[in-house]
Amino acid sequence: MQELGILVPIVTPCNLKGDVDFVGLKNVVSYVLDAGCHSIYVSGSTGRGPWFSIKQRSQICECVAKNVSKDVKILAGCMSPSFNDMLENAKVMKESGADYAVFTAPGYFIYNQREIKDIFFRIAEASPLPILVYDIHVFSRVKLESETILELSKHENVIGLKDSSGDIENFKKIYNSVFSNDKFMLLQGKENLLAESIEMGCSGFVVSLLHLNPEPFVKLYNYAKSGMKEEAESIQKIINKSLDLVIKCFQKRPETSTLFYILNYALVKKSVCKNILLEHEKDCPKWLNNEALKCMELLKIF
Repeated sequence: MQELGILVPIVTPCNLKGDVDFVGLKNVVSYVLDAGCHSIYVSGSTGRGPWFSIKQRSQICECVAKNVSKDVKILAGCMSPSFNDMLENAKVMKESGADYAVFTAPGYFIYNQREIKDIFFRIAEASPLPILVYDIHVFSRVKLESETILELSKHENVIGLKDSSGDIENFKKIYNSVFSNDKFMLLQGKENLLAESIEMGCSGFVVSLLHLNPEPFVKLYNYAKSGMKEEAESIQKIINKSLDLVIKCFQKRPETSTLFYILNYALVKKSVCKNILLEHEKDCPKWLNNEALKCMELLKIF
């Protein structure tokens, strides 16, 4: 299995009207890479990829590509409800410096597993970039079955899976089938499963909450890779407590912007960037700022 390490699904700094703040973007990239993270994922869910135009996403990718060393891999979100737009996104992102294209199952319509598999095979054949399949059914509205993933993994242009399903048993099943595949990357996308997944031998992880403080996530990764299980799981428990706070925030306020409020509070407080919020989100509820601060304090002990 190919190693990738800690892939950061970076936020997109911007003003309230949605104009990208490229100085802030460069600061976020430096913030996570200087802490020891390894690769960058632009225009994903955390970076509000579907919100920005293809021109903006291209500019975001170009900015990152110009401000990282060649050994930093860049993955680019290329999701769309349309096959033609998926393919066009991949072409543009390749021109903008991306190394890999990331695709969910196309949204809006409901597909069965055979239909999804056929769509992914078509995009794998046509994409100018190697593709990484992204399983996040909260947005795509469909859970990818392990059999679907394993069939797709046989295609030479399908190089990995980002699994944000939270299904550890399914994750293990996929790992046991692809661990000997030298080109494939299996990435964990849930904060509460990091230590277990890295200890298992997966390629790395990609999670949003490391924006609050990358250092404990980097230490967990390094401990788990070094076989220091007790140390890794000690940090995992603290990360879980922070995640529990975030989950309770979503239970009280289920809008996606809840995550953006939390990350914005942390990044502004740490002077990493000025803003990641949009005009329609207005001011963050005071109670949510308080919860964001609690999350930061939990992770600050490292």
